[in-house]
Amino acid sequence: MALFGLSIWLSTRPPVEEEKEIEVTLKATMAPPPPPPPPPPPPASSSKPKTQPKKPKKPDAIVQPKEIPKEAPKEVEPSEEPPADEEEASEEAVEGGVEGGVVGGVVGGVVGGVIGGVVGGQLGGTGTDVLPFGAGMTRPEKLSGPQPGYSREALEARVQGTMIVKCVVTVEGRVENCRIIKPLPHMDRSVLDALTSSRYKPVTFQGRPVQVDYTFTLNFKLPR
Repeated sequence: MALFGLSIWLSTRPPVEEEKEIEVTLKATMAPPPPPPPPPPPPASSSKPKTQPKKPKKPDAIVQPKEIPKEAPKEVEPSEEPPADEEEASEEAVEGGVEGGVVGGVVGGVVGGVIGGVVGGQLGGTGTDVLPFGAGMTRPEKLSGPQPGYSREALEARVQGTMIVKCVVTVEGRVENCRIIKPLPHMDRSVLDALTSSRYKPVTFQGRPVQVDYTFTLNFKLPR
């Protein structure tokens, strides 16, 4: 009975459906390609950017005026008023004078001198001072008197050579105060006597006779 009942139950039971296999087809899909990499940055330039040279600016053209003025305007020079000393200067002043000079003086004189004095003299002098003979003076000219000659002793000793004597020639032309600078044997007395006995035309300086210390040079030579 049990088997009979089992068979009835099995026969009444709905048939078991067979499980169907489901085929699943997997399609391989490619992933989208990655975006291209960004372009590399441009290489840095090592040289400095070139600068365009500036073109020199052309000078403005000079336009010549159509009408040229007949006469250019004169420039007015600034006037300077001379100092009071120049305005009061004497009309008799001479070029080369010095401040403190007097009218009638000579160029080259000293302040404090007197009119008619001699350039080179000493202040306070009387005009009889002895001046050294120098440039600008006339030489004394012999007017009269004996020529210096040999003494008897000098002739016997056959002396010859040059004798130098310095004397004062006065404004009257006399020869005084002689000093022998270079002597000759046995000739001193004869030479000094001849010089002091002679008269000379006085030495002049700037047109005036002056008293000077003059050097006489005498050459003696025995006759053959």
